[in-house]
Amino acid sequence: MHVQEMLRLLEILAWPVVAIFAIVVVRPHLSKLLSGAKLKLKIAGQSIETTLPEIREVLEEQAGDVLSTDQIEYLRALRVGARQYTSGIESADRKFLRPLRNAGLIATIPSNAFLSEATAVEISALGRLFLRAS
Repeated sequence: MHVQEMLRLLEILAWPVVAIFAIVVVRPHLSKLLSGAKLKLKIAGQSIETTLPEIREVLEEQAGDVLSTDQIEYLRALRVGARQYTSGIESADRKFLRPLRNAGLIATIPSNAFLSEATAVEISALGRLFLRAS
């Protein structure tokens, strides 16, 4: 191979090598930076600065424990729309839903009804935020 051909080959391979390096080395650091990005929330005239991981931690603490995979999947399913319980929410379902309701991740229909009196549940704004933080 001639020197010119070698230089041409290096020229062609330079950008893919840089891109692979960026993906392998830089991406994990960018991910850490973005997950720790600050959010500024204004609630009732008060301003709070926090991060998505902190929000998730607070919500899990409010729920009483780390939410189960089934509970998180249930929240994801509620993104599509409310879940109807035409004959009322059974006792076993209430036990499953209680941590989600206590953390404010779901809302009952009618609004502010006890789980035993609700005819449906829907994801709350806080629940949608929790899923984004997950």
